[in-house]
Amino acid sequence: MAEGLLLCLAQTIHTQEGALPRPSISAEPDTVIPPGSPVTFHCWGPVGVHTFRLERENRSQYRDNYDVSLVSPFLSGATFRIDSVSEDSAGHYRCLYYKASRWSQHSEQLELVVKGTVADTEASGFDLL
Repeated sequence: MAEGLLLCLAQTIHTQEGALPRPSISAEPDTVIPPGSPVTFHCWGPVGVHTFRLERENRSQYRDNYDVSLVSPFLSGATFRIDSVSEDSAGHYRCLYYKASRWSQHSEQLELVVKGTVADTEASGFDLL
């Protein structure tokens, strides 16, 4: 009996120490945005996330969001907004999250393309980090 309990406990500990589920990322209204327009990135992960981070690939630029929302009983999320995209805003973005004292792996990359009619070009929110 004690052996069964020990095995069950060991399996539980191993599961808790395994890799965290990979987050996902999306952009609204789309991934192709005209200059001067806003874009909102959505990062999704499991329940219990403390912090989401949005990173630009190959750059040391990132933003952390501690305002994590419970989207469903199994999903949490956070948003990151750039009020006015510019050519400098274009590039690859990805999310990760902090849960249980460690960072998750990165999400798939999302490519933001800035093209079209120039509305009102201002510095992107990421340039202000």
